[in-house]
Amino acid sequence: MESQEIHNEYFEGKDADTQPLQEMVDFSEEETQLAASSDELQIDDDNDNVDTDIELMSPAAAAYDGLSRAALPDVLAKLLDEKSAQDLKGEVEAIKVAFYKKLTLEQEQLRREFLEQNGSAEAFVLPDDDLEARFKALFARYKKIRADLAVKQEQEREDNLAQKLAIIEELKCLLERHDDFSTIFSDFKHLQVRWRAIGAVPQAKQKEIWDVYNYNVEKFYDVVKINKELRELDFKKNFELKQLLCEKSEELLLRDDVVKAFRELQKYHEQWRDVGPVSAEFRNSLWERFKNATAQINKKHTDYFEQQKVEQQNNWQLKLALCEKAEELLATTPQQMKEWGEKMQLLLDLQKMWKTIGAAPRKESNKVFHRFKSACSSFFDSRRAFFSEQKAEAQHNLQQKLDLCAQAEILSESDDWKKTTDELIKLQAQWKKIGPVPHKQSDAVWKRFRTACNKFFDSKKEHFATQDARYDENLQKKEELITEIKNFTPSDNPSDNLAAIKEFQQRWTEVGYAHLKHKERLQKAYREAIDTLFEALHVSDTDRELINFKTRIDSSLPKGGKGHEREKLVQHLRHLESDIQLWENNIGFFAHSKNAEKLVQEVRNNIEKARRDVSLTQQKLELLATHKTK
Repeated sequence: MESQEIHNEYFEGKDADTQPLQEMVDFSEEETQLAASSDELQIDDDNDNVDTDIELMSPAAAAYDGLSRAALPDVLAKLLDEKSAQDLKGEVEAIKVAFYKKLTLEQEQLRREFLEQNGSAEAFVLPDDDLEARFKALFARYKKIRADLAVKQEQEREDNLAQKLAIIEELKCLLERHDDFSTIFSDFKHLQVRWRAIGAVPQAKQKEIWDVYNYNVEKFYDVVKINKELRELDFKKNFELKQLLCEKSEELLLRDDVVKAFRELQKYHEQWRDVGPVSAEFRNSLWERFKNATAQINKKHTDYFEQQKVEQQNNWQLKLALCEKAEELLATTPQQMKEWGEKMQLLLDLQKMWKTIGAAPRKESNKVFHRFKSACSSFFDSRRAFFSEQKAEAQHNLQQKLDLCAQAEILSESDDWKKTTDELIKLQAQWKKIGPVPHKQSDAVWKRFRTACNKFFDSKKEHFATQDARYDENLQKKEELITEIKNFTPSDNPSDNLAAIKEFQQRWTEVGYAHLKHKERLQKAYREAIDTLFEALHVSDTDRELINFKTRIDSSLPKGGKGHEREKLVQHLRHLESDIQLWENNIGFFAHSKNAEKLVQEVRNNIEKARRDVSLTQQKLELLATHKTK
């Protein structure tokens, strides 16, 4: 049917899908570094050679990544019990990084779950974490052990300084002795062995004590009458050692890692100080060679860190710019999912750019990161709140559409085609006005509603397809009946003729409906044929009216309609009788009026007409009283 074709167009589009929430770019590594670099988790001294940069500890850190966060404090406690604190720095730093990486991920998960359930970022508070408290307590214990060790080591350095000062005094005494040369030289060698065996001295005294020692060693060789062969042998050995140190230092110039090269150079300088003098002719040249390599390495080291400072400053400026752009996205709140999607993509692009930028200066790194992360979190919190509202609205829309489905399913069983069609069209219009539903239920609820609508319209189509065939048949029957009425030849018996007219009328009413477009034409042709027949038979208007009335009540009086029809006739009869009485009472008033005769005659005509109508109504009542309902 046309109505079905028109209104099923409502279903060409489906409910809009709610765009799923996307996650931010992963900043867990940067958050881990910041969390692990808090003041209480820092180791203050830099006297050992363990590199604590997280990037350089990846093998050690990876060894602990496979452990659960709960297991890491136990591992740290065991290390503190079994190993010396001076050997633990690398492992402790690796455990710290692994612990805070896991803690950061857990905290972010808690935050997201809280937001999904409550929707308010401001209300979120991190719960107390007993594991972190225990870890910090163990780390504080570790720092205390290191601090105690540092005090002990400083005292040892002071003791070492005293021992080395004593050796210098003994060396001075050798210069004044006049014993056998071999005895003096043997004592000198023992002093050198003892000197090398003594550990480090305080940093501030290191150069001074070495200069004094070296001065006295060289003076010993110059002043004391040492066997030339032994002295040359000793000088040659020292020359070879110092030459090797020069070569190693020059090799460091070829290293890409200038930080490691610089640290290696410090070791070479310590070794240089422990090597004895060389021949006077080589002293300056060797030292200049070693010093030149040292100067170049120092310059590369200095330039590297200066460049690092410049790069970090530039990185900081770039990160500040990203912060500003991220904050600009918060200036206006989108009201449509498409706008949220566009802004979210811009923010994700900013986050990806952030990941490509290197470190900022340490004193600024924490602040700028938290500023950027705060802007990102605020954006995603607002977006999450928006989609939570959308989700609630989608659930409400789902319930509305389920209600429409239930109504449509009830209507789908109806055979009141016109009324039900109108009602279903209204339901379809309501469906179009309702917003999207949750994506998972979208297809199911749409199919349910469409199935109910299609069921009714298919039934209606099938019904009217049958009706169309019946309408064609009825059209043919009515046209044949009209032709038969027109061709009817009356007999000499009036009663037979009236009976024939009644039969024609009965047959007409018994034939069902034809197509609506033929109704007016058929009805007009039928009335003309019947009226022509009545006139030909000289049937009075009263008889004609009674025949029509009887035909009507015999053929089309609905069940239970007899009482209603009688009530209408009785009411009409009372109305006529009341009019007659009124007109009869009013005739006397017209006697003295101008044109009285004309007025009186008009009233009498009305009375006469009403009395004929009374008689006709009474006859109709008699016919109705004797009528038997089929």
